[in-house]
Amino acid sequence: MRGEASADHVPDRATLAVHVRESSPDSRVAALARASEVAADLRAALDGADGVRRVVLSRVSVHERWSWDPGAGTNQRAGWEATVGGTVEADAGAVPDLAETVAAAGAGIAGVSWELDDPAAARRAVRRAAVDAAREAATDLADAVGRPLGPLRELAAPGLSSAVTGGPEAMAVMARGSAGGGPALDLDPQDVTVRAVVEATYALEG
Repeated sequence: MRGEASADHVPDRATLAVHVRESSPDSRVAALARASEVAADLRAALDGADGVRRVVLSRVSVHERWSWDPGAGTNQRAGWEATVGGTVEADAGAVPDLAETVAAAGAGIAGVSWELDDPAAARRAVRRAAVDAAREAATDLADAVGRPLGPLRELAAPGLSSAVTGGPEAMAVMARGSAGGGPALDLDPQDVTVRAVVEATYALEG
């Protein structure tokens, strides 16, 4: 018997994927220097800002830019571009203000993920609800055939019971509205949905 349950939770924190992107028409060093300067301004702006828990800006890359010249029919060198990327972990309610801070420093936000401080507790609660749902469904079926529900014989995650092969992951935690699905970012906290699925086998009495 399959039992499923889900619960929505207001997120406690968010992780913002931030990036600084600067270019120079003729110098790799200049592009990197500009990006580093903006990254330093971003760090300074976030240092001590309300709701900020952690700032990590550690991904640095520099690459040559090219543009298509239709007259020549070839790609032409167009300079250099430097990128500094990282994450900002903050209280969920602080995200809108922090987004303004990031933009004012000349940086951008690539995405936002919404998270719980204690996802394990949320998973435990929804797992118990899934087990209860499986038992309720089994009881209904037993009643339908006029027999009392017997003891639990087996309880497993989907695909792990002896009667089933294959199946989805037993539990998922996801934030509805997380960035990454399109160009628009929703900076208002989005509910974190916790789901659980179990498979239970019961005996019938009588």
